[in-house]
Amino acid sequence: MSTILVLGGGVIGLSMAMMLARQGHSVTVFERDNEPLPGSPEEAWQKWEMRGVAQFRQAHYLHPPAGHLLDSHLPDVREALRRVGCVTFDVLSTMPPSITDRTPREGDERFITITGRRPAIEYAVASVAERLLPVRRGVSVVGLLTGPSATKGIPHVTGVRTMDGEEVSADLIVDAMGRRSKLPTWLEAIGARRPVEEAEDSGFIYCTRFFRSKSGVVPPCRAALLTYFHSFAILTLPGDTGTWSVTVYISSGDQALKKLRHPKHWTALVAACPLHEPPWPG
Repeated sequence: MSTILVLGGGVIGLSMAMMLARQGHSVTVFERDNEPLPGSPEEAWQKWEMRGVAQFRQAHYLHPPAGHLLDSHLPDVREALRRVGCVTFDVLSTMPPSITDRTPREGDERFITITGRRPAIEYAVASVAERLLPVRRGVSVVGLLTGPSATKGIPHVTGVRTMDGEEVSADLIVDAMGRRSKLPTWLEAIGARRPVEEAEDSGFIYCTRFFRSKSGVVPPCRAALLTYFHSFAILTLPGDTGTWSVTVYISSGDQALKKLRHPKHWTALVAACPLHEPPWPG
């Protein structure tokens, strides 16, 4: 059995930690954000702040392969997603009307997923993880510990040092801190080669609004999840507990379309696309 530290308590870090723990390892998760797990998924949407998670309240969707991984490795997480109101969604339901043959085929199940808004998914994953292993929230790691090298010239990492000065030893350190990770700087500080990183501006801006059905049922999609138009694209995604999101993507260089950040302009554009217009008032 190995002692493993996972740095980062988002969906990826917690899921990895749970799978490692179920293989018999001793796993602890360090999460920099200090807010405790909310009392409900709705409280997670309204009040939970995970500053380390990019796009925490933006449009979100779990692709079918993620759902299949939950089935095979974390079935209790999938059940938790159901409990918080996440929906089962079949991508084949968005086939265009021109495809008239809807006869089921073998393997169609690979297009089915379970999905919801990001805070609901984070809440469901964390609620399972915190019952299975230690999740230390509010712990900031500031550097790596080292021991005797097994290979000359290559530092051997033996643990981490926290902002409070605590030194925690481990056989393996897993970086799940996302794109804001300080790991390259920490490696450089102990004499290791800094990893090669590549980054570039995506060149897109997106404006998202969320809606909730009075009936509690997400209305069926009348178009593909993502539809491209001449100078913008519209993304419509199902959410949890009767919610869904509509996102308009534009080029970051399109000054005129930047007015879509104002609700009245956003509403006018989406209303001009009948297959994407939400069933007002929702």
